[in-house]
Amino acid sequence: MNIKATTFITAVSAFALLVFTVGCDADTEVDQTVEEILSAQPAITSFSPASADIQSRVLIRGTYLNFASKAYVGDTECRITQRINGETLEIEVAPEAESGVVRIATSAGKEASSPEQLSVTYPQPAVSSELPEGGMVNENIVIEGTNLRTVTKITFGGTEAIIQFKEAQALVVSVPNNEGEGQEVRMYYNTASGETSVALSAGFSITIPTPVINNWPQLMNRDSEVFITGEDLNLVTSVTIDGQEAPINASSATALNFNVPEGVQTGYRDIAVHYGTDKQLVREGVPYINGQYEKYIEFDTDPESVFALDLSKDPLAVQQLNGNAEQPPFPGASYYNLQMNTGTGSTIARMRLHSETANETWQQILDPGNFGDNPVLHFWINTEGTAPILKLYIGGTSNANRRELSGGNTNTGEGWKLYAVRLKDFIPGLTSVGSAFEIRLNTGSGASVFPVVVNLDWIVVTDQVLTEFGAEDVTDLFKPAG
Repeated sequence: MNIKATTFITAVSAFALLVFTVGCDADTEVDQTVEEILSAQPAITSFSPASADIQSRVLIRGTYLNFASKAYVGDTECRITQRINGETLEIEVAPEAESGVVRIATSAGKEASSPEQLSVTYPQPAVSSELPEGGMVNENIVIEGTNLRTVTKITFGGTEAIIQFKEAQALVVSVPNNEGEGQEVRMYYNTASGETSVALSAGFSITIPTPVINNWPQLMNRDSEVFITGEDLNLVTSVTIDGQEAPINASSATALNFNVPEGVQTGYRDIAVHYGTDKQLVREGVPYINGQYEKYIEFDTDPESVFALDLSKDPLAVQQLNGNAEQPPFPGASYYNLQMNTGTGSTIARMRLHSETANETWQQILDPGNFGDNPVLHFWINTEGTAPILKLYIGGTSNANRRELSGGNTNTGEGWKLYAVRLKDFIPGLTSVGSAFEIRLNTGSGASVFPVVVNLDWIVVTDQVLTEFGAEDVTDLFKPAG
């Protein structure tokens, strides 16, 4: 129902309730219920003008017209444009309407017809401006002339274009996605004999602009949708990952969403965005994980403060986002940098994963069946030729829940390494993460050269060791408490 009709009915209901209340107070009988008012029989006494062009407005006069839910000229439904009051209604003559009586119908099933017929006329549109020789897809073209309001559609090479704006002297049409040269542009309008058309151009050329991609995905995984943003992305016809077509879930001028095809395997994969007849944009070597994947800490979104510094153990310790090292291979543009300057075996920097991550699945990492019973912790690490001590606490903070990596096992040289730790049976007998999952860092009491540096990023868990990305399985290099 039209909003104005709903508003009127609400007002009538309130008025009827008021009348009923006052009537009760005055011991006066109420003559009509709300239902009776709404089901009143409408009547059409006149309309003007007597002759109207298609897509022009006609005023209908009568009684109870405010309850009209539909309007017709002959057998063609026409849009109700305004409910002025109970005695006046405005409609727009539909483009395909033919001469006939004016009718209305209410939601209560009541109908009313005019005593005379409305004469519908079909003014022929005429174009006075010239079309350009060609245009880009989505480009707007202004067409000038007379009676252009009656135009029903415009096609380019048979493809219907979107009319963005239309009035009697001008209309604006967008060039459709129909690449090619020598295309015929036709303008369609209705006549007394039905729809007809006239050619506006016999040789229009349509070119497709190259879509602009502002953000390629940094990482893809099996269970997550992939998002690309940019410009003119509605011109994309398909997306392929290593040659396999990806199902597109949503597409607009500024965004494109899709899922990686099932057959794509873990590794660095090429994304090809196809447009036009045979054009494409390619992003090479985007990492993809075909398996269960949970991200817990990633310093493009997490601050350095997820690690708490104990300055009583190292008053000179400094942490920040990014340092002197290059970025790890993926993902993102930020990593955690810690510089420790005091020799100690006590914890200098601590990250309580269970307190810092926004991903609550950390509690289920060791649950039976999760991650295919093979949960693997991964993280990028670069210690810049130093040898810090890294400790993992899982399931608690006692010595029995601690494992330590130190010495040459933490010295990554001057580059990044992707470390993998198989968590099942990492601590024998532990079957639940419980309430604790921590990473702790210190220099070791024997350190003599400072700073001792740790760079970290991308703390995740997967269902396999990511050897496709060069991951090193360091599980057995961790020492138990002692």
